Amino acid sequence: MRKVSQEFPETRWSQLLELRDPSHPRYAEHLERLAKQYWSPVFHYAQALSKADAEDLTQQFFAMLLARRDLEKLSPERGSFRGFLKTALRNFILSAGRAAAVRSTVPLKEEADFRSPEQAFDREWARGVLAEGVARLRKESSPVAFEIFREYCLEESGDSYSELARRHKVREDDVRNRLREVRLRLREILEDLLRDYLLPGQDVDAELRFILSK
Repeated sequence: MRKVSQEFPETRWSQLLELRDPSHPRYAEHLERLAKQYWSPVFHYAQALSKADAEDLTQQFFAMLLARRDLEKLSPERGSFRGFLKTALRNFILSAGRAAAVRSTVPLKEEADFRSPEQAFDREWARGVLAEGVARLRKESSPVAFEIFREYCLEESGDSYSELARRHKVREDDVRNRLREVRLRLREILEDLLRDYLLPGQDVDAELRFILSK
């Protein structure tokens, strides 16, 4: 495993708070990162509502956030960004539904169950965090250690330790040790990422269990 830099990383919240000011020199950079990180969760939220126009709704939602300057309201004291975004998205979908209902003269069901879309949003968010963690892990792991981990844990090939050892020309104990080291390092990376996403006092372990279950 390569030595990890001890430099304190910039947190997601510090980047998000810079989005409150459109004149900030890194505004465009942070905006692009935000759209890249949350496009898939937002899209799957809309798609879970059986919206054929899920992609259009996703584009319109991000455009709305900018047009109404909702990002200027961001504050850690108001809760997690994921919660902020889901609330804004739920209100946007309801608003879009009202407009469509008026056009089609079909009444909108206000009591619609939004749990499934929210679960779709959270699932895609978790997968995104896991993918980011695995990408970081790959950069700092030896090629052999990562390949053993990828085949055994990510692809779930069903190969035994002895089969992996033969394929990668290492001892069976080496397979066992490298899997333990890489799993531990992935957990540390994910915990580090989650501390960026979450607010002080939020349960990192609970979020970690949620991500690893996806």
